[in-house]
Amino acid sequence: MLAKLDSTKFPVVGNHLSLDFVNTEIVENGVPKDLLTSPVDLAAWAVAVKLLGLPLAEELAVNWQNAPRAKEFKHVLQFRGVLRALVVSLARSETVTQSALNAINAQLRESSGYSEVLPTEEGFTKCLRLDIHTPIQLLAPVAEAAADLLCFGELALVKKCENEECVLYFYDHTKNHSRRWCSMKGCGNRAKVAAFYQRQRHQMK
Repeated sequence: MLAKLDSTKFPVVGNHLSLDFVNTEIVENGVPKDLLTSPVDLAAWAVAVKLLGLPLAEELAVNWQNAPRAKEFKHVLQFRGVLRALVVSLARSETVTQSALNAINAQLRESSGYSEVLPTEEGFTKCLRLDIHTPIQLLAPVAEAAADLLCFGELALVKKCENEECVLYFYDHTKNHSRRWCSMKGCGNRAKVAAFYQRQRHQMK
């Protein structure tokens, strides 16, 4: 029986796969909330970020519910913790630790798949075809993204949402690098509403 996956609950706002993985920990109504509570959630997240198609993710989710896969899932959460610490350091312009690099390199060694060059309207793009059987194998493309961020990204563009209560991070692709919020529909809109009411109160005085 296929597992039913909810891929809509994940905030895909990071503009980068590794950041979207870190962003599976959120704050909802002022309370921390983990969106990855089981291997089934991990499969659903893979659909949300387009790492896996829905049919395959549903089949994997069924297989991942047994005890050995549940143990591997703990490793998934541990690696997310490493990446979160890394991202926090980058957003604060702090030094990247050797332990973070070691963890990323360990996951890169778990890679299972191959790359393809495909034509696009602009030229060509490299696409990674994944051969995924275990939760840990799903971390390989996340580690690949983290490695690309460190090697080729502009690290100063890794930012935290300016809402103090929000814990989401993003890579600022905007033209002037002026992005402030995880999303305009979420924290950006709440900030606009708060600013509006603040102006109204001042005008009424």
